Amino acid sequence: MKQGLRLIASNMALLTLLCAVLAFFLPAQFSIFGHIFKELFAATMFALGIVLDRKDLVDTLKHPLRIGFGVFTQFVVMPLLAFTIVTIAGLPPYLALGFIIVGSAPGAMASNVIVYLAGGALAFSIALTTVATFLSPFLTPYLIDLLGGQFINIDPSKLMWTIIYILVIPLAGGMLVRRYLDKGFTGLFLLAHLLIADLLLFMLFVNGDLDVWQVMLASIFILVAPFIACFIPRRFAGSTLNWSKEFAPAIASLAIIVICAYAVAKNQEQILKVGPMVLALVVLLNALGYLAGWFLAKLYRFDHTHRITLAIEIGMQNAGMGVALALAHFTDHPEVALPGALFAVWCIITAAGASAYFRKKKAVEISP
Repeated sequence: MKQGLRLIASNMALLTLLCAVLAFFLPAQFSIFGHIFKELFAATMFALGIVLDRKDLVDTLKHPLRIGFGVFTQFVVMPLLAFTIVTIAGLPPYLALGFIIVGSAPGAMASNVIVYLAGGALAFSIALTTVATFLSPFLTPYLIDLLGGQFINIDPSKLMWTIIYILVIPLAGGMLVRRYLDKGFTGLFLLAHLLIADLLLFMLFVNGDLDVWQVMLASIFILVAPFIACFIPRRFAGSTLNWSKEFAPAIASLAIIVICAYAVAKNQEQILKVGPMVLALVVLLNALGYLAGWFLAKLYRFDHTHRITLAIEIGMQNAGMGVALALAHFTDHPEVALPGALFAVWCIITAAGASAYFRKKKAVEISP
């Protein structure tokens, strides 16, 4: 069982590519996942919450300057790289806008999984992704307007509640599961947990524009699963946590694989029209993002683990968000969504390949 779970996590790049190809030829079979797109993200963050060590996150938050450097790099370097590439290439306006949207998006949530698999600083990755995502309702439209000459009308409150639904609640739920498995529970902590979770779920129900089943799913993440974990007998808690740590990366990997396949299925017709030059520019933007993250991290005097993390965070963009924005606001120009659809798959493949390389390198270094 454990070997199978590890096999899924360690071969995410290959599985992503295979499922993307299948989705291209069988789009109807993968398009059904569009109804649970946000829930797949949520499952990923719940899984990551379980493997996240609370001490690492607390230690990361003690270094706000490090997070500041990361966010600065995310929202300055990638938009400028995208703008420079499309300007030099002389792409048509709407296709160029698609690249600028990708470059102006925050870091991908999938990067947290990749960082974990690569042996990077997971807490730093999650902190950076979270901060960048919360800033995106304000910075992303401004950057698109500044660099693309267009303005995307975003309701920050709706986007924020979506972020709370797919990121904050499941991540917090996963962390609570781990906390209860690690230390058990006290009556005061459990009471505070239940009160805060109930309040958050009520606010989500009122403001989140979600269906009842989605709010119920959120309650499973932040209430039901942790509540079950806190009553697991202590003699079984350790083994349960160890099993969860094996299970979580596989679940997260599967969710990302399906998300990428869905992006391909959704854009099959548009991908058929994409020329080699557009794909080459996607590859170029992704590669330059990794290189910029790595060398700027050296300039910031980050250690090796945080260099890996920043490189992955900058090279991987939340292209899924970019595709959604493009489809919602430029319905008459579907080509705006093309760079995001291709980037979503390509950056997962390259980042997963990089994570496999770093894992093997680390294994060689620690072997006798």
